[in-house]
Amino acid sequence: MQHEYRHPLEWQYGQIVERGLVVIDHVTSMPVYGEPYVSPHLLICLNQRGWVKAEYDMQPVEFYQYGLSVVFPDHVVLARESSPDYLATLVVVSRDFLETLNHRSTYRNHLEYLRKPDFTLTKEQYGNVQTLIEVLRIVSQVESPARMNMLASTLDAFSQLVDEYRFANVGKAMREKPHELIFSRFCDSIATHYCESKEVRFYAEQQHLSPKYFATVIKNETGIRAADWIANYVIIQAKEMLRHHRAMSIQQISDALGFSDQSTFSRYFKSHVQITPSEYRIQT
Repeated sequence: MQHEYRHPLEWQYGQIVERGLVVIDHVTSMPVYGEPYVSPHLLICLNQRGWVKAEYDMQPVEFYQYGLSVVFPDHVVLARESSPDYLATLVVVSRDFLETLNHRSTYRNHLEYLRKPDFTLTKEQYGNVQTLIEVLRIVSQVESPARMNMLASTLDAFSQLVDEYRFANVGKAMREKPHELIFSRFCDSIATHYCESKEVRFYAEQQHLSPKYFATVIKNETGIRAADWIANYVIIQAKEMLRHHRAMSIQQISDALGFSDQSTFSRYFKSHVQITPSEYRIQT
């Protein structure tokens, strides 16, 4: 099922940045069907009904009723299909506010969310999460010098409750697969360092592993080579800039992606997309 409309994350972008946190109701679709979407914000999605089939960091995922998803900034979501009755509530936390809070530290292990961003709540847990989301909404709309401090405290309580529910429901099973954690750390590292390095060795050294062993784990775990994971992420970011940041020149995009010069970027892009960045921009 294809959807053509402007997603709430687009038209509320300014408000998200200004307020730090926004609650969006009546979400009936995920961002940009058929195209990878990389959010600069933390996304917390509470599924009220229906389902969505998608990819998260290029791995298949499905979201169902009473599902709670936590997607950290700079990770890739590709929506494939949703049921006609899909309905969700979205809590969006801006990158700046997230960095101010150092919010990842409030989760028991944020790498678990990187490996599998969602889990299913019980009916009682679902009701409690709905209540806390309503509190977040109220606090986010307060006009007071203390608003950001109040919001930080409320968000911290929310994330700790979610952490407790996740640990109670699926936590033990998630700690028995070390190779999956290597992959999760790899995805997080790509999102952080893709402009700095596009070499497998760099990402292996991030985890104190040999490049050969690291590459074998990633290939066995996902069926995709580590080098291709890196390249796919870089190309997704390049396409996003070429489509949506048309005021940026190809040289500026090349610089932003960490390439030594525009010609190197153009060769890299063409080797993976079969057309040049300029040709891609014209076609989109």
